[in-house]
Amino acid sequence: MSSIVLLFSLAFQSPFTAAPEHYKLELDNEWVQVVRVHYEPGGISKLHDHPARPTVMIYNTDGGALKFKHKEGPVVNRPPVKAGGIRFTRGAAESHVVEYQGDQPSEYMRVELKTEPLDLPERDVRMALADRGPFENGQLRIMRVTCAPKSTCPASAHPENPAVVVSGSDYKWLPAGSAAIANPAGTPLEQIRIELKSKPAPANSR
Repeated sequence: MSSIVLLFSLAFQSPFTAAPEHYKLELDNEWVQVVRVHYEPGGISKLHDHPARPTVMIYNTDGGALKFKHKEGPVVNRPPVKAGGIRFTRGAAESHVVEYQGDQPSEYMRVELKTEPLDLPERDVRMALADRGPFENGQLRIMRVTCAPKSTCPASAHPENPAVVVSGSDYKWLPAGSAAIANPAGTPLEQIRIELKSKPAPANSR
């Protein structure tokens, strides 16, 4: 390991150790890291870092504004968000403190991609609840799927791709070739399916 890489690894402030009340690691494999983020009204995190990974944010609840105070760089304000909204960002290494300015608890999922970053968008992709998409590039496919009551959810047209499937505040990891998810409820089930098209990147580049 080079001295530069070693110094960076020592300096990196994981959100799971610096701000565990806000960031919970749900899943970590060679394809993705899934993180559940939760802020109560007035919540302020400690300084922490995020790696430069393309990331899909899925908002589980309505949420108020967030203020990001970066260690280096400008203060950035995220406007309020609505439950079911999706944001896909090409990702950048960040070191910041977060202040939550909403009056109701806010929760969202960060699906950080460890796969080859192919064909990344120049600007963030945003999909409101009414936007059925799908969005697709060389790295992933994001789509909304409706599962009829007491039935099997529509199978992926690309079963060779692993996927993260989010339903409300729950998620599932589906390896390639997995069986479709069943909906035993008497009401429709809405899913957000993130299919991974590119392969895992080399470990030293994630």
